[in-house]
Amino acid sequence: MIAILELLDDNHLVFTNINGVGPIDIITVNKDSGEIELYDAKSDRETRHKQRPLKDIQKKLKVKQFYINLKKRTYILGNKRGKIFSNELTNNKRAD
Repeated sequence: MIAILELLDDNHLVFTNINGVGPIDIITVNKDSGEIELYDAKSDRETRHKQRPLKDIQKKLKVKQFYINLKKRTYILGNKRGKIFSNELTNNKRAD
């Protein structure tokens, strides 16, 4: 849910995987361009970040991993790091 809130803004539609399992947890669609992005949400270690390998299907679909560290209240999306719910403080603009 935290990843969804971080990805949510006025220019994107956000969809979730209702099964709770699978190679994709979140899908975003840019309302203007139609660009689709796929995400796999992961809980990060409490002490340090450990990147997990993508499965073959995730590589084929170009799924991005979205790591959430609840203890530190931070997230990692690709090379970008941020504080949880930071986009609420920056006028709801995505950082990707």
